[in-house]
Amino acid sequence: MTVAGSLVERLQALLERTYRLESGVRDIGRFIIGDEGYRAIYGWRRVVTSAGEADPDGARTLVRETPEGVRLRIYYPDRLIRRLEAHPPERGVTDENVEPFATLVEELDHFLCIAERAASARSSTLLELELHANVSKHLVLSRFAAGPSRRLGADRRAWLRRRLFDDGVDTRLDPAARARYRDAAALAISFLGSIEELPAPRRVETLRRFHRLPSAGKLDLISDLRG
Repeated sequence: MTVAGSLVERLQALLERTYRLESGVRDIGRFIIGDEGYRAIYGWRRVVTSAGEADPDGARTLVRETPEGVRLRIYYPDRLIRRLEAHPPERGVTDENVEPFATLVEELDHFLCIAERAASARSSTLLELELHANVSKHLVLSRFAAGPSRRLGADRRAWLRRRLFDDGVDTRLDPAARARYRDAAALAISFLGSIEELPAPRRVETLRRFHRLPSAGKLDLISDLRG
């Protein structure tokens, strides 16, 4: 899984630096499995102890509580990795790779946030995890899509936001899960819109504050920014 090496390591460093996130995770590749690893661990059983199931047959962060603490893995389907290897995000974000790249970032974000919270004995809600991941994938994909200029034009920004947030929620999910994904997307759009016009230092500090806050605090912050 070539793309699950250097690219994921770069993304981990970017997310941890952006939020001052302290996951304590070293050698992220040890925690990533593909189709063969997934079958070896779970066989053909349906896994429900996961964070993020926007695609019931797709990538997910696998969570297991043990007497020794929380155990985590990320499952990236082989087809997702092949798509990113064929269309590397480092060369630009396009219709061919925007979906798998967003998924790659989303599950990594889940993993890092859960690892940090577990290390400090703090809990997270599913809505909080989805909201945080939505913000992260927009930030990361915007950066890759902008390239050296680091700024997206209005048309590209609208395209990216549409692809990330407006393409609908999988109808195979139960109604509660669909509602959670819709709410998380709406909240992320509101938050991202509020911080876009902030000066860079304040924008970074707001992102870090957003990350540090518990679930209810994140919602209050978004409400306050909306005015």
